[in-house]
Amino acid sequence: MAGRPRKIAAEFAEYSTRDAILIAAEELCGEQGPSGFKLREIARRVGIEPASIYNHFQGLGGVLSTLINESLAEEEELLTLPSEMRGEAAIRELILRTTRYFSARKGIVRLSLNDFAEVHEQVPNAFDVNEAQIIRILDLESALLADHLGLGKLGRRRLGEIATCHRAMVFTLLSMTWLNRRETDEARVQDIASLVSAFILGLPSQYE
Repeated sequence: MAGRPRKIAAEFAEYSTRDAILIAAEELCGEQGPSGFKLREIARRVGIEPASIYNHFQGLGGVLSTLINESLAEEEELLTLPSEMRGEAAIRELILRTTRYFSARKGIVRLSLNDFAEVHEQVPNAFDVNEAQIIRILDLESALLADHLGLGKLGRRRLGEIATCHRAMVFTLLSMTWLNRRETDEARVQDIASLVSAFILGLPSQYE
């Protein structure tokens, strides 16, 4: 393809250079955590010079912000459930979708867990930059919890906390799986989703 670096790694041959950079960055985060997220490491994996990354992103922060932004857009699509699916079945489906999605996004999970534990200073990180999108996703899930589980009386803040707990539980259980060198196959995905669902679906009885 015209304009592509000649020495780009074979594994990225079918992707644009921009997409190859994002894929390599996420792979490195999945393998090494945020500490592996360095321009020179990303460039080495893709097979380009580090300076070439600036043709597509505003440095390392731009790569990370775009990676998070595109992942959030995909996550938001998971919140559109079939209209005929109601009640607990809808919430189980949502949690299964979320678990299945993140089981294939190890780098995003590790970045998210790092963000949960990070003390945010005055300089915003990639999650802060995408804050409006994160809030929109939490609001959309809050609406689903209110509609399907009758939790509307809890209010926006508490529902947002429940939606955050949903993700935190999925991230933690997936991380434990990887730490123990277990496969996140469909059986494990179902197992994690079932456990998280049991917690979320038990909440209405606690607020009667």
